[in-house]
Amino acid sequence: MKNAPLTLEFGTVRLPISADGLLLASSALAQLGLTDPDWNTLAAEHDLEAPARDFGAGPEATLSLAEFTRLAFVIDTPQARRWRKRAQDLLTRAMSGDVKLAAQIAERSTDPEARRWLASRLESTDARRELMATVARHGGEGNVYGQLGSISNRSVLGTDSATIRRERGVRATRDGLSSTELLRLAYLDAATARAITERGAHGNAAILHLHERLARHERRGWAGQGSGSPQAG
Repeated sequence: MKNAPLTLEFGTVRLPISADGLLLASSALAQLGLTDPDWNTLAAEHDLEAPARDFGAGPEATLSLAEFTRLAFVIDTPQARRWRKRAQDLLTRAMSGDVKLAAQIAERSTDPEARRWLASRLESTDARRELMATVARHGGEGNVYGQLGSISNRSVLGTDSATIRRERGVRATRDGLSSTELLRLAYLDAATARAITERGAHGNAAILHLHERLARHERRGWAGQGSGSPQAG
């Protein structure tokens, strides 16, 4: 019994795609207005190097997604120009922070963990923004923001941001964190923001003391060393 063919859906466009993410070249090129090109000449001219794949009729030429995108920007056909217009629209939406675009991208992902990671990332970002706003309202200034982040990172990750970025090969610390780590950071930041407000902490020293104490308490809880409420400072 053959498996159902895989397709990449982009708006109303449906393109055959291999399990490892390569497009069937004949179908992809037709989308760019190239219905019967000399494949060898085209591949040599545009450095197309994706390996052949079997889509049901034996090995056939393929395009990586990057190769398809690159061709859309160098081929001068009406169809390619339409793809460039789509790309302009997508870039505009991305630059404007259109969350509907982010949702559409996330929904196309077939990895449930990737979608959970995105939700955790957003929750962590929101919690950090709320903490920063709370700190500002309570007299925090200068390098207190970086110090708060350092305390959180050492509590949740056991190290500093620079080490995480280097060891996990990312430019932004949160890009390299797991869903669990992101949610722990979100919880700690939210707990500190709430505590600052409830206890009226004011100024860098008081804020950092409160955050350090909460971080130490939560770190013990995550390590299974008890989960009693932290004592008021």
